[in-house]
Amino acid sequence: WQWSKYGLANLYSLKTLDLADNRLTGTIDSRPLYNLKSLIHFDVSGNQLSGEVDALITPSLTHSDFSNNRFASMLSFKTYKRSFQSLRYCDVSNNAIQNDATDFLKNIPRNIQQFFASNNEIQGSLPALLNDLPKLRQFNMSSNSLSGSLPEWLNKLPQLRQFDMSSNALSGKLPEFAESFLSLQELDISNQTNGLTGAIPEDLSKLQSLKTLNLAHNKLAGTIPPAIGNMAVLQVLKLSSNLLESAIPAELGLLAGTLKRLGLANNTLSGTIPPQIGQLEGASILLNGNLFHTAPLSLCNLHSVKALDIANNMTLCPMERNALSDFYDSTKGAEWTDGSLWLDEYASCCNWKGVSCENNQVTQLNLTNNGLSGRLSDS
Repeated sequence: WQWSKYGLANLYSLKTLDLADNRLTGTIDSRPLYNLKSLIHFDVSGNQLSGEVDALITPSLTHSDFSNNRFASMLSFKTYKRSFQSLRYCDVSNNAIQNDATDFLKNIPRNIQQFFASNNEIQGSLPALLNDLPKLRQFNMSSNSLSGSLPEWLNKLPQLRQFDMSSNALSGKLPEFAESFLSLQELDISNQTNGLTGAIPEDLSKLQSLKTLNLAHNKLAGTIPPAIGNMAVLQVLKLSSNLLESAIPAELGLLAGTLKRLGLANNTLSGTIPPQIGQLEGASILLNGNLFHTAPLSLCNLHSVKALDIANNMTLCPMERNALSDFYDSTKGAEWTDGSLWLDEYASCCNWKGVSCENNQVTQLNLTNNGLSGRLSDS
């Protein structure tokens, strides 16, 4: 767009300028706009604008949205500009910004509350030092080309609710999570091409407000901390595609009633899957690509969980075992004269009372004079 002698820059009492979702092209000359001393809300998202972003484009700005355009760079924040003190919301996501992250963030306004810069081409590492940001609630720089490790200043953001650095090239270990981080509700550091390493810190369980924890697609090793089961409001736990080993802690069953998605696929987890996982009512559970040798019947029969990726795995969840479990329920198995080993979580159904097998396939079912009642199901 272009400014004329009698253009928008002459609307000195203008408070809101919303030009989102149009077909505007060209660059923005920010100099005339700086005369709009009353303008607090500036939104040009969803256009085809290019050039350079100036997020402090007017003196009193609190809300600036440049997202979903074609901007290639962004001016660093200038402390001498008046809106450096007033800016609360800044969104430059979904552009082609190629700045270095340190220059991009080194003077981020102290009073910022929401900062979004995802889906750009921002490079380099996060700065080792950052302004104190006591009001920052949301920080999203996902889907860029950021490298290096996570900085220690993460623990100095007392109001942070969402931190999303997924789909970058970060490496190194996860930092310790201090008590000042307790307001965090979403932590997503998944899909790092270089891969975060080391163990999952035990003190993650301190984050009692956390609803989403996504550490998938990294190189995290060691075991899953049992204390994660004490995270009372956790709804999404994604740890797939790492190097995690040993058994799934039974304590994850304590998340029943809140957890909606559990992703543990493609690790080196082993042993038996604890029956408590089958108690995650309404959850979608991903366990494929591990070294388990058996799964509990209560999980495989899908009576509680919403979806299970190993449900058709004939080694972990034999179809005949599920079929016999349904038969037991439909014929009031709890009232049978002898139901030895029936519905045992891990025993082969070939060892159940009255079941005979050949080559691990059921060939005979003999339950004569055993107190069966009810209706035989069509299945």
